[in-house]
Amino acid sequence: MKQFIYLDHDVVNSIIAQAEHGIVLSILNEDSSSDSKSSEKSIDVNSNGKVSGSLLSMIKAEVGFGIGRKRNEGQTVGSASKDVVTKSLHDAAFDIAYDHINPIAINDDDSECNYGTFIELDRVFDFIDLDYIERLFSEDGLVSYLKKTEKQRIEESASQITSSVNREQLRKKQQEIQKAIKKSISASNEQYDNIRDIIKMYRQLVPYSRMLISNDGFLIPLDDNYFRIDPRNLGFKYGGQMKCVGYITNLIGEDSNPNDDANIFATLQFSVNESLRALLPTNEKNIYVVHPLAVYYDTLLKD
Repeated sequence: MKQFIYLDHDVVNSIIAQAEHGIVLSILNEDSSSDSKSSEKSIDVNSNGKVSGSLLSMIKAEVGFGIGRKRNEGQTVGSASKDVVTKSLHDAAFDIAYDHINPIAINDDDSECNYGTFIELDRVFDFIDLDYIERLFSEDGLVSYLKKTEKQRIEESASQITSSVNREQLRKKQQEIQKAIKKSISASNEQYDNIRDIIKMYRQLVPYSRMLISNDGFLIPLDDNYFRIDPRNLGFKYGGQMKCVGYITNLIGEDSNPNDDANIFATLQFSVNESLRALLPTNEKNIYVVHPLAVYYDTLLKD
C-alpha cells in the first residue's frame, strides 16, 4: 500500500501517454437531471490510441460508485466522491507508469546514476523547508527569543562569577567586566545573524522552497503543486524511511567541473553549485538532483 506524500501526476500521465498512445484526460461532472441536483459522471478519453485496461476498469468502477453515492446522498457527497475518484485515478496511473519506466533501485552503487535515468530511492531523507526556517530566523521570530535568552544566560553567569569578588576588586574591574559581557553577547548574536545570512544565500542559490536530501547525496526539489498533504506540515508531521521514484536531471559536484574554462557562464554555474554543495547537509563529493514522480511510504496490507 502506497501512502503518497507527493505525486507529479503531469509527468506520470506523460509517461503513460507516450507508452500507450493514450491517456484518460479527465473525469467530467456535467449532466444534471431536471428533478434532482445530483450529477452524472462521464469519462473523457483520448480515443486516438489505447488506454490501459486496468486503468480504464478502475475508472469505470470508481465512477459507478461515485454516481450511486451521489444519487443517495446528494451533491456534497458527490463533490467529495469526485475528489476521491481523481486521487484514485492518479494513484492507479502511477502504478502503470512505474511498470513502464522500471526504475533502478539505487543502494550503495551510484554507477547507474546517469542523466535522465529513472531511479528508486529507499531512504531516510532530511527535509529542508526554507519558508519555515526563514520565518523562524526572522528578526521578530525565534531568533529574537534566542538572542534574548542567551543574553540573560551570559549576564547571569557573569553575575555568579562577580559575586565571589570583593567590592574593591569589583569596582576596579567593573568596566572590564561590562566590556567582556558585551563582547560575549555580541558574539552570541552574530552566530544567529550568520544563520540568517546562510538562509538568504540558500534562497538565492535554490529556486525551490522545499526539498528532500539524503546523506548519500540525492537532492529532491519539491513543487508545492504536487503535494498530497499540506507541505507546511511535512517537516513536523512526517519522517522516517520513505521511497522516492524520479529521474536524474543534474549533477552538482566535482564530476560536473566544466571542461571549457573559456565558457564564463559554465564556470559561474559551477561556482554557484559548489557553494550550494558546501551548504547542504552531505559530505558526498557529488550531489544528484532528482525530479520526483512520487514520494511515499510503502507499507504492507494485512491479510
